[in-house]
Amino acid sequence: MSAERKYLYGIIKESIPRTFNLSGVGGAGVYTIGYQEVAAVVSDTGLGEIDPTRQNVRAHTEVQDGLLKAYTLLPMGFGMIADSKDDVCKLLAKNYQGLISELKRLDGKVEVELKVFWDQGALSKELEGGSDELTRLKSRIKNASSPAETRELLIEVGKLVERIAFNWKARYADRVYAVLKGLACDARLNNPLGIKNVLNASFLIEKAKESDFQKEVYKLDAQYQSKVNFKYVGPLAPYNFVSLKLELVA
Repeated sequence: MSAERKYLYGIIKESIPRTFNLSGVGGAGVYTIGYQEVAAVVSDTGLGEIDPTRQNVRAHTEVQDGLLKAYTLLPMGFGMIADSKDDVCKLLAKNYQGLISELKRLDGKVEVELKVFWDQGALSKELEGGSDELTRLKSRIKNASSPAETRELLIEVGKLVERIAFNWKARYADRVYAVLKGLACDARLNNPLGIKNVLNASFLIEKAKESDFQKEVYKLDAQYQSKVNFKYVGPLAPYNFVSLKLELVA
């Protein structure tokens, strides 16, 4: 039984059995298991659980990236394993109508991510050049009467930096999100990655229009680069925009 286990990368619309020139997790070959008009993209594994090593995660991602070049992909999260080919077929059959509907909704679309971080040097210049409150706090720190008072004042400085960073979020990141959301089919705000991260967003866009979307990102980056830094990643499988929850095989 163990040799029949199937590692799943995602689901595509495909009625003909396919093999791909892709190297899956553990170096295994990648191919489809189909049901009517849909197919799961899989590779064989003898394992019941896959360790999330850098090599395994890279293989999972590279297979999905390869599939995105030719297909609309409903991606599976890392580590999804079915016990057998029969179980894969049952999964597809049980969720068939939902899969067809979701593949149609996401047809020709991909996800891209944009992260915006405030620039340390720019923020420091703004603090040093135009903040009367910071000047006052520095003076109080210099003349503090005890270590406890110094600690309290340093906490106030930290809060001041947070307030300025929040203002930058409204001034720059929120504008960027509004502009790009208007160009996308859908958009999601994700949890920030630390205090410096003022925007962490995913956008669902037309695959054919990614270059236009990217040009707008570069334009915004150039406009605000003296204040914030951009990190753009894509195209990606639309993890954040798949609304179908698969019914598992009993």
